[in-house]
Amino acid sequence: MKAKAPGKLILSGEHSVVYGAPAIAVAVEQSVTAAFTPHDTNSLTIHSYGLGIFKLKTSELQSLVELLDQRFQRFISDQISISELLDSPGDLLFYTLAQSGFKSSGQIDIKSDIPTGSGMGSSAAVIAALSKLAESSARESSASFNSDLDNLFTRVRYCERLQHGRGSAIDAAAVTYGGVIKVVGGHVSSLPINLDQNWYTWSSGTPDSTTGETVAAVRQKHASSDIWDKFKVVTETFEKALKDKKPSRILEQIRCNSQLLEQIGVVPKPVEKVIREIERLGGAAKICGAGSIQGESGGQVLVYLPDLNVNDISRSLQICLEPLKPSYHGACLEKD
Repeated sequence: MKAKAPGKLILSGEHSVVYGAPAIAVAVEQSVTAAFTPHDTNSLTIHSYGLGIFKLKTSELQSLVELLDQRFQRFISDQISISELLDSPGDLLFYTLAQSGFKSSGQIDIKSDIPTGSGMGSSAAVIAALSKLAESSARESSASFNSDLDNLFTRVRYCERLQHGRGSAIDAAAVTYGGVIKVVGGHVSSLPINLDQNWYTWSSGTPDSTTGETVAAVRQKHASSDIWDKFKVVTETFEKALKDKKPSRILEQIRCNSQLLEQIGVVPKPVEKVIREIERLGGAAKICGAGSIQGESGGQVLVYLPDLNVNDISRSLQICLEPLKPSYHGACLEKD
């Protein structure tokens, strides 16, 4: 059995989506693949080429679920921090499998070309791939198992809370459904939008703060701020500009979005400097993930360059701009 899930990039609305404002994201071709090989060992081994090797007896899966659920309640009650929820990345992987009804022993191999901690939804993609893999196993043993995408989205979002705390539905929605999606609160809708060839990404480096830490810091400072209304207006105007295919309006809204993200303190100064240079050259750019509250890196940066020479801009700024490649397929099972 093998399952695959795409990564994602947020086009507009990061952070503000946590406070009920709309957000728009697109699934991308970079993906996570999870493959299961059964063994009669009464234990489950997960070999992740990015995270490490983890092993747990299948009889201990439910105990781990209970422990992590208890810790999450303590986190919600502000008794522990987000960094104290998981002892290791393997905890989240095993938790996901248990929540998805996986009970088999054997080995799961996880491969990914999604950069971790860069705003591309690597955690949600891993969870989606594992959930889809577990779905297949559970469906074989239960004819009543419901495997539609809406249920998968719910499970991915539920499991992902252990990684990001009080996060939003945006990552779970993008990796589950694929294509361009819009999230408002818990409601997800697909947008009939195809992105043109003017979109690029720049990797500014792995942030020094995790998504969970950054979201928590923003909440502490800005939870009751009216800035989220400004984010809402920007995203709604951005959506209309995308549908109308108005490059000048798209440029304007990306620039506004970037300024708002700078105001809440999640854009490191070196990244902000490059964004200003891109604007000076006629383009627009913004971080497209949580960003960072410390250090010099902000993860992936979305860059929009309509009718501009990307090679000249790359050389001028000494950065590597990669074409954004959307994926119009969400999490799915694959055949070898």
